[in-house]
Amino acid sequence: MKNSLLIHNNNVPFKNQFAKTIAFKPTGVDIDEYITHDIIPQIKKLNPQIIYIKDNLSSNYLELYGLRLVYHIRLSQELGVKRLLPIVLLSDLDSSLLNRLSSMGRVLFTKNIFIAKNSIEAVKKIDTLEIKPFKEELYEDEFLNLIEVEPPKDYLSHHDISNEWAIYRWAKFLKVDSEAIIKNREKIASMLYFKYLLAKNPIEIEKKNGIQFVPRPPEKSGKVLYIDDEWAKGWSDILKQYFSKNQNIEFKTFKHDFKDSYKYIIKSKAKKKCEEYEPDLVILDLRLSKSDHSQKEITKLTGIEIVKAIKNINPAIQIIMLTATGKSTILESLYEHGILGYIKKEHPHDVSISTKDNFDKLKKLVDKGLDKKYLKEVWEIQKKVLELHLPNEIQLEVKSIFELLDTDMENRFNYAMFAIVKSIEIITNIYTEEKWEDGKRYAYWKNSNDKISSNYGNTNDSTENKIRTILDEKLFLGDLNIHNSLQEIIKIRNNTIHPKQGSVEKITEDNILIWFKMLQTILEKIEQ
Repeated sequence: MKNSLLIHNNNVPFKNQFAKTIAFKPTGVDIDEYITHDIIPQIKKLNPQIIYIKDNLSSNYLELYGLRLVYHIRLSQELGVKRLLPIVLLSDLDSSLLNRLSSMGRVLFTKNIFIAKNSIEAVKKIDTLEIKPFKEELYEDEFLNLIEVEPPKDYLSHHDISNEWAIYRWAKFLKVDSEAIIKNREKIASMLYFKYLLAKNPIEIEKKNGIQFVPRPPEKSGKVLYIDDEWAKGWSDILKQYFSKNQNIEFKTFKHDFKDSYKYIIKSKAKKKCEEYEPDLVILDLRLSKSDHSQKEITKLTGIEIVKAIKNINPAIQIIMLTATGKSTILESLYEHGILGYIKKEHPHDVSISTKDNFDKLKKLVDKGLDKKYLKEVWEIQKKVLELHLPNEIQLEVKSIFELLDTDMENRFNYAMFAIVKSIEIITNIYTEEKWEDGKRYAYWKNSNDKISSNYGNTNDSTENKIRTILDEKLFLGDLNIHNSLQEIIKIRNNTIHPKQGSVEKITEDNILIWFKMLQTILEKIEQ
């Protein structure tokens, strides 16, 4: 037979009639790995013009490994145009019966795949025909769109497929080459199901003006903690390399052995890690225990329970959920638990997600989360202040400060400043009262006929004059920094209410922290 190749299992009696042969003997190894690492390289080396394959290549006729091999040849990128060679399946069954015996039989109805009797006469007849490889441009319509490869039966769920697929794609973009990544990449390269996915969803590394797209790292600084049961399979290596591009970000992985761990153990140890590490932002997987994959109630998923535990430590710790779920109802409900946002791990059947878009979204979310890290300190100040014996009016104002800042409102810093100033005004009412005299209003010490001094401003009844005098004469708190902070916040408050051209100053998180600490110091002094 002219430049022909036969792949057999010593079950083709006329095998010596072929120019080249390969004996198929996958003893004790995974069938996909055997085909990928043994058979495909031999096909490439032998360089035939037509390939004959016996339908059964093992002692178990019903395994029909010949059909599986046809798929591998057509889907193997390493064969190049040779994957388009004519393939003849030798069988004593017809195509309709083969199709009933195996879902893979549908490949027999694709371009340049033929079926012939396992006889020398049938093969000689085909040998007289001039059959050429079909063209690359027909590959999708004449083959790929006509077949379907199902995931292996030993796969637990959609979750497992998404993880391995997303690890492969993210590592490809970042050029990560750790032991776990290489292991995952070899699995993707050899398993028939993933070969099919790669053919259907080729990874196109985006280029602009000839320059390859490189995921941009976050620009902010802070501490990031990663919690995921799949961390050791490559995710930790990927994220570690991604965050290493910014030396101002400290990245740690919660390296727990999740296998067979009960939910309460995972939750307890994850909470302890957060308490010890004190992260500014947590990247958290939604499903972390085996029981999560059969759990229907969202609030009972391990990831959600850890969100609640983290928020009990400090509600200002920002959380990004990393999830393989494709259910929009679950994704949208995540926001009800106070998360910053979520990243969907790519699934090959979800064309709405691209790896590039995921990297862009991750950068935005991380920068937004680290931008809010000051809120951790705001919460701690608020917590300590609320432990004091405060008038209800001050408690309400203090409670509102964190709530205001933990929003995306454009003027949240202004509103927080007003709450602090309002608390100061309430303090002045504790010590002073106003009386009218000769048509003018003056501030007196409460339950006294003594006017307060006018050391700070033109009138003694201004908020600044009253509070700073209270510090001097009642609380004996002469700290210069506190006096300067009081002067600053009242000045900015007045300019915000009655702005003059060019006089409105931008309020920052640093301003809020200084002013809130100042209020804390004053209130603690009052408590003594």
